[in-house]
Amino acid sequence: MSGKVDVDCPCCGTKLVVDAATGTILSEERPKADPAATFDQAMNVVRGGAARREDAFSKAFERTKNLDDLLEKKFEEAKRKAATDPSTKPKNPLDFD
Repeated sequence: MSGKVDVDCPCCGTKLVVDAATGTILSEERPKADPAATFDQAMNVVRGGAARREDAFSKAFERTKNLDDLLEKKFEEAKRKAATDPSTKPKNPLDFD
């Protein structure tokens, strides 16, 4: 492995080169701004941002709504495993005397 990871930012489109061992950014290449963009085009992008935000919020809300059920199922499964397999019960630190 070369020790470097290439990452493309999904938000801004910046291309990053990250050191795999330390996680530090070695270099970045930001996308060039479009000088031909007009004010109307910029306003359309801003107006479209509301729809993107709403979409991202609704996706996050759905994940969160289902998260309680998922965590409850995982907890019940872990409880069932702990009850059926007493050999993996952690030892009490006060019992080491």
